[in-house]
Amino acid sequence: MSCFTLNCTSLPRVLPFISWIRLPVLLLAASALALAEPVDFDLPAQSGDAALLAFSKQSQIEVLFSYDELRNVRSTEVVGRLEPDQALVHLLTGTGFTARRSSNGKFVVSKLQRRYGAVRGRLLTPAGRPAAGVRVFIPELRKSTLTDEHGEFDLSSLRPGRYPLVATADGYVPLLLGNIQIQPEAVETLPARSLQEPDHPAKLEAVLVKGKSADKYPFDRDMKLLPIRTAVGNLDLRRTEDDALPYTVYDRSQLNRSGVVNLNEFLQRELLDSDAATHPPEQNGSADTFMSTSANLSLRGYGTEETVVLINGRRLPEVLTSGSSPLLPDVNFIPLSLVQQIEVLPVSASALYTGNAVGGVINIVLRPDVDAAATEVTATYTNSLAGFDAPQSAVSLLHAQSLLGGALRLRFNASTTRSTPATEAELGFHRQMNAVNDTPDQPLYRATPNVSSTTGKPLFGDGSPTVTSVAPGADGLGGIGAFSGREGVRNTSLFATDGALAASIDSLEYPYGRRQRRDTFFGSAVYDLFPWLEVGLDATISRTVANRGFDVIRGDLVLGRDASINPFGQDVLITLNETAPLLGEKYSEARLEYSSLVFGAMLKLPQDWRASVDVQYANNVTKYRGLGGADRKRWQSLVDQGLYNPLRDTQVFAPPSAFYDEALIYRGGRGQFVTLGDYTTVDIAGRLTNESLVLPTGVGAVNVGGDYRLNHMANFRDERRFSDGTLATEPIRWSGRTLQRYSAFAELQAPLLPPTWLPRWIHGVETDLAVRYVGADTSQETNIAPTFGLKIDFPAGFSFRGSVTTSNRFPTPYMSHRVFSAAPTDTGVDYILIIDPRRGNERTYVLANDLPNPNLRPEAAVSQTAGLLYQSGRIHRFRVSLDFIDTRKTNELFLLTPQSVLDLENLWPERVNRLSPYPNDRYPVGIVQSVYTGITNLAWRHSQNWNAAVNYGWTKCFGGTLEAYARVVSVVRFDVQGLPTSSVVDELNDPDGAAPNLLKYRSNFGVSWSNRAYGFGLDGHYFHSRTIPESQWSAQGSNHIDPFWQFDAHVHADLKRWLPWKSNRYGLRAQLRVNNIFGTQFPRYVADDANSGVQAYGDWRGPVYSLSLTATF
Repeated sequence: MSCFTLNCTSLPRVLPFISWIRLPVLLLAASALALAEPVDFDLPAQSGDAALLAFSKQSQIEVLFSYDELRNVRSTEVVGRLEPDQALVHLLTGTGFTARRSSNGKFVVSKLQRRYGAVRGRLLTPAGRPAAGVRVFIPELRKSTLTDEHGEFDLSSLRPGRYPLVATADGYVPLLLGNIQIQPEAVETLPARSLQEPDHPAKLEAVLVKGKSADKYPFDRDMKLLPIRTAVGNLDLRRTEDDALPYTVYDRSQLNRSGVVNLNEFLQRELLDSDAATHPPEQNGSADTFMSTSANLSLRGYGTEETVVLINGRRLPEVLTSGSSPLLPDVNFIPLSLVQQIEVLPVSASALYTGNAVGGVINIVLRPDVDAAATEVTATYTNSLAGFDAPQSAVSLLHAQSLLGGALRLRFNASTTRSTPATEAELGFHRQMNAVNDTPDQPLYRATPNVSSTTGKPLFGDGSPTVTSVAPGADGLGGIGAFSGREGVRNTSLFATDGALAASIDSLEYPYGRRQRRDTFFGSAVYDLFPWLEVGLDATISRTVANRGFDVIRGDLVLGRDASINPFGQDVLITLNETAPLLGEKYSEARLEYSSLVFGAMLKLPQDWRASVDVQYANNVTKYRGLGGADRKRWQSLVDQGLYNPLRDTQVFAPPSAFYDEALIYRGGRGQFVTLGDYTTVDIAGRLTNESLVLPTGVGAVNVGGDYRLNHMANFRDERRFSDGTLATEPIRWSGRTLQRYSAFAELQAPLLPPTWLPRWIHGVETDLAVRYVGADTSQETNIAPTFGLKIDFPAGFSFRGSVTTSNRFPTPYMSHRVFSAAPTDTGVDYILIIDPRRGNERTYVLANDLPNPNLRPEAAVSQTAGLLYQSGRIHRFRVSLDFIDTRKTNELFLLTPQSVLDLENLWPERVNRLSPYPNDRYPVGIVQSVYTGITNLAWRHSQNWNAAVNYGWTKCFGGTLEAYARVVSVVRFDVQGLPTSSVVDELNDPDGAAPNLLKYRSNFGVSWSNRAYGFGLDGHYFHSRTIPESQWSAQGSNHIDPFWQFDAHVHADLKRWLPWKSNRYGLRAQLRVNNIFGTQFPRYVADDANSGVQAYGDWRGPVYSLSLTATF
């Protein structure tokens, strides 16, 4: 056995060696002790590289890392006394990096290899029972699930990091389960949590204030609670009804309860600031079949081009045809099932939204990305309760799928709508009006031809009448006997087409709207290329087919005395209606093809900054196959040759083939579709956004960027041809135009002062500052517009808000131009129906010519608002708002339509071309031959209105929620000066037609009760009386239109319990709604554009029912 012995004699020689070994050992031990010793850390959230440098300085420990990799990530805040290794774990949480300690005591930071984690938990009702069917989701990861029958949930395949976990259920306050930490290859188990009923006034708007219960189906997500921004989502900052600017927000639950089949019908009913008296083309039988516009959405009495319509913050492209004036877009291209909410700002807002937003802005926000695989099918059917058949229907399929662990989100929607209008035979408005002018010297076009002497001689011998009419069913060959008993009798009945639609006010089958079919397909894909880069693509294709039935052509024909079929022995004038049944009822048909493509990319930057760029391309093509009337000379020639018999009943006996071959005029050629409009828009925008920007005064939001817009209308050659292809008239050439505009904008929403600076009686001061510079390819269209909004919060739930906004612009030009002849052509085409106020509201057709105005001046507008808000209550909750809006415009640009030219003839007499009065004419002026339309400047316009809203909610009313609401818009002033030398016109109390359809008051109100299984409610609508121009008083028998009330009732139920499948993935909801339940008649109005004799507010069909079913799986 051997051993090592250290004796005293050897000690001097080994001491240096021991000292040399001891030093590193002691240093290592000291380092280990230092690593374990707690340190006071104060490390704010910042870039990863800066955080690690600060950590190293505060801990006195060296850290090795890559500056290039860490500078692009954001660290987690670390504050407090912690051990260094523990502090470093917290600092790197959610960054995708991890730290390990090297043998020499240094920390080495490297990228974490991605591994997934999971979270599970259990939810209970307030009574302690399992809460089944509750939606639990992580917004940032777009992961969601539903709790099972035990109230349990399990979310797996989650990227490591720290995320908020949210639970939502109908009738409960959204519950934040905490900012959970997802660890790789670990399951985070949460303690059981209980849902709570709403108990705070701030929750009122987001959950229940709208008088409707939120329906939390897999696609539904409250945008106010979950402000998730995506590459192709809503570009605008988040808007609420409590902002400094007076927004009105309509949520998805209101859409569901409305029972409508298209979006414009919903806005027509709910949007009190819109034009209540104007009907969109699908409800207007007098509008061109190929028109596609939501003309009723003009806000606050301003023109169609003074309301801006957006979809997800992007301009919704218009549908234009060659020669058409600027129009509002058609919102019905947007399927109802895709709409999340609608934000309406009824003030000037050119700084926030490019364009001439003087009347206001409508932003339609689409439902955001779906979190999981889900399918929704919705079907709605409406029809009349008055015993006739005029159905409208809509069916929509929406499917969503998340792939690649939630990184790829797909959506697909297919929807179809069908509508058949009510007719005069069913409604009887024209017959009730009894407005037939039966003066013998005036032409009359009715059921059978009317006959009169061309010289005023008796038709049946001395002393007999000079007029007669063809007997129903007569073939025109019966001689004088066929007119026995009809001496002096003119036919005043309406023209009948045996049940087929006929597009003429002379027809019994006149449609109050049009027959229409629309199919829309929508697809969306959003993909996270990297955690910091998201790209998206939305595509929409829509096709609309519309027709109004047979074209009814008026004829004024002379049957010579020598004609073999003439039994009167003298020349006679025959006025008649003719159709072309050989072509079919649907020959005159419009096809509208709309397509849109949106590409977006969003870069997620540190500190919640988002940089995005998106491009929208849209194209609409309007095609039309139809007639252009009949050539009057050729038609008369057929009569002279004996090939056309004008004494037959044209309702029963069809015209001869020669009429189709020689007299009829076809647009582009017989059987051909012509392209009336090929309109393209391109929008490009880039912006930098931060909705949680930390400022010295608090947390705010900023949106800075620029956009570019290009509009292009293709050239068009309008050709009218006979059946053999020869030209009926000289072709009209339309010259298209390309218009380019660009703008730079900035908006800041932020507290004005830090909370510590405010007195105790002020709880907060919020501001909204915005400015936009708009440039164009012409200097006259360049302008700059600022916006300022302020909101002050006081104790007890009171707030004050106010704003000042401006708009400066040059007129939006016609995108194409044509030159008309001043005199009418022989073909009788291009005529427009007008009402002549100087001839007793006589209806006649005139030629409308566009008159360019080179002296137009830019207009300027300023809007000011001031308002009060009040919110309070827990179980009984109240919200009241009152806003005053004042708008002043100078050099206002005013579009003179053919009708407004006649209404304002005293201001612009040079725009009206009249014939001389008839001999012994009862009126001092002759009939109108032609008018000159176009854009002109008015001197100024000044409007003022009040907007008020009251909401009440009782959250514990017999096991459900009782809700009541009322909203009122009151116009108190609307003054217009047409010319600097003309007098000021009070358009409310003494109108001249420059600002038509103004109501002093309009209101919606209602009450409902609902729980999670079923609900019911009653809605009311009030339209105040309307003063009409003095020129209409005589025919109206009054100076106003009477007020109108309408009441609607609805009941809905959750039918899920009746399904054989007991899974929370399946749902079935049904609703029955009856509108105008008391059958209130529309008020009388003799000058409406449909010649109905009534002012129709809403649905022509009167009382209607709507049945809706929604299934989810």
